[in-house]
Amino acid sequence: MDLIYKRKCINCSCSKTNDILCKNCLKTVQKLPSFAQDVINGYSVYSVFYYEGVIKKLIRELKFKHNKPCANLAAKFLYDYLKTIEIDMDNSIIIPVLTHRKNYFKRGYDNVLEIAKELNRISDIELNYNSLLKIKYTKPQYKLNYKQRQNNIKGSFLLDKNFKTEKQIILLDDILTTGATLNYITSLFKERGFNNLICLTLSKTKKQKSFKHVLNMFF
Repeated sequence: MDLIYKRKCINCSCSKTNDILCKNCLKTVQKLPSFAQDVINGYSVYSVFYYEGVIKKLIRELKFKHNKPCANLAAKFLYDYLKTIEIDMDNSIIIPVLTHRKNYFKRGYDNVLEIAKELNRISDIELNYNSLLKIKYTKPQYKLNYKQRQNNIKGSFLLDKNFKTEKQIILLDDILTTGATLNYITSLFKERGFNNLICLTLSKTKKQKSFKHVLNMFF
């Protein structure tokens, strides 16, 4: 199909380069600094971009418009970013934050898992998508405030009681908003005594957090 119909840039719709993002639109993408922008439950949280502009379109194309090739470009962004932070990729393991099976069957795939698979293929970092499962269907988080998100996400994930690793865990998600989801998931790892974990998200919102929310992230 690509031979007949050239792929169009998801941002400007040009088909000159036959890429997900053309060269001009790629130039508008700016990565965040190579250090942890957040801390949740004592774990460092790295985000590659702000959730805006081209990156917002990239995520939405994959998540809602079934444009699965976007996962490859997202994984390349993540891989390039990982190479700039102090992490031993040869001794790491990727654990994606999966969606509920109801969303999976509705969409036909898991958008974060697709990114994780591509990142695994590009980097050879081990991928584990069986040990952290979403077991409860939840309301869309973007419709809720932070306290509602905490209640909504509570009890929705399960960490396999047999899961053990000495490798650096990379907990992978697409968007960091209030941090409620990662706050709950990381609490599961913290209860089990895992210290070898970082959170990595493709993007984060620019929304200001309340002082109470910041305290909850650290304690």
